[in-house]
Amino acid sequence: MIRYMSIIMPFIFQFMQRYSELHACFVIHLFVFSITYLFLFCLQMSELLNQKSSIQGKIPSGYLNSIFDLSGAWLNDAADTKCLAFDGYFISLYYLHLTASPLVLQEKVKKSVPSHWNPALLSRFIRTYGTHVIVGMAIGGQDLVCVRQRHTSTIPPAELRGHLEDLGDYLFSDGKSPQLQRTTRDGKQKVPDVFSRIFQSNTMQLTSITETSSKDGLAIIWSKRGGDVFLQSHSKWLQTVSAKPEAILFKFVPITSLLTGIPGSGYLSHAINLYLRYKPDPEDLQYFLEFQVPSQWAPMFNELPLGHQRKRASCPSLQFSFMGPKVHVNSTQVSSGKKPVMGLRLYLEGKKCNRLAMHIQHLSSLPNCMEFLLANSSMCKPCQWRGSDDYELSNQYLEPVKWKSYSHVCTSAVKYDPNWLKGGSTGVFVVTGVQLLSKGKWPKTILHLRLLFTHIPYCTIRKKEWGMAPEASRKSSFLAALKTTFTFTQQATGPPKQLPTALNSGVYPDGPPMPIRSTKLLKYVDTAEVVRGPHDAPGHWLVIAAQLVTDNGKIGLLVKYALLDYSQES
Repeated sequence: MIRYMSIIMPFIFQFMQRYSELHACFVIHLFVFSITYLFLFCLQMSELLNQKSSIQGKIPSGYLNSIFDLSGAWLNDAADTKCLAFDGYFISLYYLHLTASPLVLQEKVKKSVPSHWNPALLSRFIRTYGTHVIVGMAIGGQDLVCVRQRHTSTIPPAELRGHLEDLGDYLFSDGKSPQLQRTTRDGKQKVPDVFSRIFQSNTMQLTSITETSSKDGLAIIWSKRGGDVFLQSHSKWLQTVSAKPEAILFKFVPITSLLTGIPGSGYLSHAINLYLRYKPDPEDLQYFLEFQVPSQWAPMFNELPLGHQRKRASCPSLQFSFMGPKVHVNSTQVSSGKKPVMGLRLYLEGKKCNRLAMHIQHLSSLPNCMEFLLANSSMCKPCQWRGSDDYELSNQYLEPVKWKSYSHVCTSAVKYDPNWLKGGSTGVFVVTGVQLLSKGKWPKTILHLRLLFTHIPYCTIRKKEWGMAPEASRKSSFLAALKTTFTFTQQATGPPKQLPTALNSGVYPDGPPMPIRSTKLLKYVDTAEVVRGPHDAPGHWLVIAAQLVTDNGKIGLLVKYALLDYSQES
């Protein structure tokens, strides 16, 4: 630490002489300190850094995303990251902070708070005034080397910390410290290659250097802030910090804490929390907020028939092999009542869970932008059903689930008919209802999908893409069969599995538990939900098409989503 004092102090005295007239506004001091944070989980590291900035919660800030080279989609980052750590130096030349107490916002800011839930006005407020007030900042520089470890990495945290400390000693001493020489008892090199590659990148003129290793599941990020960031020598960079300082630490106060008692401040607080949690782009913020109303599945669980069905003969069935079980098909039409649909799922209904049905997830109410457009009934086309059974036989792609002589699935994509928009009409058709149908003679019956399309005028499609069930839900049918037939009582040999990061804190976030005997049909039907919500940026996707698929002997779903650009009149 003495070497830093001897290098920095002359520049501090020069700085004080240059800005002596501002000395009454802030306190000038010098902090030079080294920090090595232990390996923490992603959200633990986020909470720690948020506390440094007086921010509540665990949602990662832009600062954490920057130093660890994260994508910003924190739910995916948390699921992909095992732990984080960094080693580095922070040089704080001086600290600025507001001395006014209490803090009071201008009247025009208070008058800009909408008194009710209005996504257009709420998004305008956030874009204009932000979410927090900066009340303090540290000015200086930082030199950090960060490590991001993925779940695929098998290196113990204690061993990885030793490598990080050795790397930091080497980089921050300008190579005077010995390079990484940790070896095992048999003399073999123990250091991951990604650490050694940082030395080779030491001569590159970059503000930030990132080296990754898919083999070791590691990423090393070396970055500087303040001073001449293109200088790779730590001691030379240190001498430039006083000439080109930057803000390295902020202190924030939530703007909503200064709006107590203002009508509508609760709505603004809710909108800001959603914005900080999911981080949509500012240009999408209005429509993101439009879609942040409660969603529900149709039919609801209390509407599902649980008893025995009297008319069993009228219920069509599927059979995939000679000795395989029969799966009955629920052909009831399910509609959302013109409300936007965000997800679909196949579901096994009934007391024995042997009746295949299709469910939809939709918003509980229409967004304001769509309500205005649908209110003009003269410009809206009528709702229309269309299914894979409406296609010509040459356009029907039939795939067997198991045996070719038994039930098939029509895997043709069900989309709206472009002819519906002929005659000068504009707009987009979106999905607002579903139905399953079984046609053909037993045993070679064919399962078809039908969709209900609703016309939304004055809209255009900005982007569209297909979505499918999460990878974790698409298990091997062989393993699924073993899992449902046998029960093993053996001691776990590996480390506890990292649970996925979940947003839903309900007791049964995936719906009520299914009976044990129903699992025998899960090797034929993938019941995973294909849903997009606020965590799928920018958070206002709609279903416009879908198709049934077969994968490893299971019936599944592909869903086509779209982002709409709405008319400015809405």
